[in-house]
Amino acid sequence: MGSKYRRIADLAAETAREIVSGPEAYMDFLNAAAHHFKYGFRDQLLIYAQRPDATACASFDFWKRYGRWVRRGAKGIALLADDSAPYRLR
Repeated sequence: MGSKYRRIADLAAETAREIVSGPEAYMDFLNAAAHHFKYGFRDQLLIYAQRPDATACASFDFWKRYGRWVRRGAKGIALLADDSAPYRLR
């Protein structure tokens, strides 16, 4: 298993443990997840873990298709791929 994949999977597990630690942490997560309702729970965990203040997440190609620009040097948010390829990030 790739080390990046393992780190991201561990990050999702750690974030899940953190958000159930108390009602305030869970409400913070729910407020952030409300912006990403089209994503699955695991993806919402990873978005929250990496950028809790993110309000709009999409692929680079999506932003480009709709005439938006991504700042040079901007860092992406790593998500785990759901396809049949094992251990892949998107």
